[in-house]
Amino acid sequence: MTTYIGAVFNNGFVARLLDLSLRVNTSEDEDFEHEIARLCRSMRRTGSASWALPLATAAATVDLVAEALASSLRTRLPAGFEERLTLAARGRPVQEYLSDAASAIRKLDVVTVPGYGELAMAPWEARLAFPEVIDFKYWVETDEFEKLDACLSAGFDSMHPGECASRATALIAQAQEALLLFPDPNILRSMLSQSIPWVSSNVLREIVRMGNEHLAELHGISGR
Repeated sequence: MTTYIGAVFNNGFVARLLDLSLRVNTSEDEDFEHEIARLCRSMRRTGSASWALPLATAAATVDLVAEALASSLRTRLPAGFEERLTLAARGRPVQEYLSDAASAIRKLDVVTVPGYGELAMAPWEARLAFPEVIDFKYWVETDEFEKLDACLSAGFDSMHPGECASRATALIAQAQEALLLFPDPNILRSMLSQSIPWVSSNVLREIVRMGNEHLAELHGISGR
């Protein structure tokens, strides 16, 4: 295979699609169509992902993989790719599996992707949606300070000043987004606790409050 083209098969969208298929195959509670919907939902919620790889282009990439399998390129595919693809297809013809996946993606490109009330957020989705919240774990769980607000304040101070524009603002925004998506504290816990064991509405509110205080006091940016 031409140098570097193997990444189309072993990395990026195609690889993520196979990862999700393999995950479904080892779980009694998951459905492949639901996982495709979650994958498309995750891409749509991120402007940079939608800009770089629109869903129609993602579907076309899957179609191109199917065409490669039916051409002379098949003998030059990256080592191990066909084995993973066969496992992902779970007994179905691999080209049928790819065709169905591409069709499902194209359909989701022109209809409303299910919301979280209809299709629960998966743990892997939460890890993509709230990376800064997850990375803030140490400052929520640390016993360096007696009170939570002191722990959170220290966490924001650790980002100051170089990472406030990138990480602190992202952390505040992600905490706010989680609170808005899941206003019921019990639903928030059920959606996010597998990826963020310490999560609660109260802790997220404190992160937002302490983060806004930090921005106001040290950067002159008021949340009001």
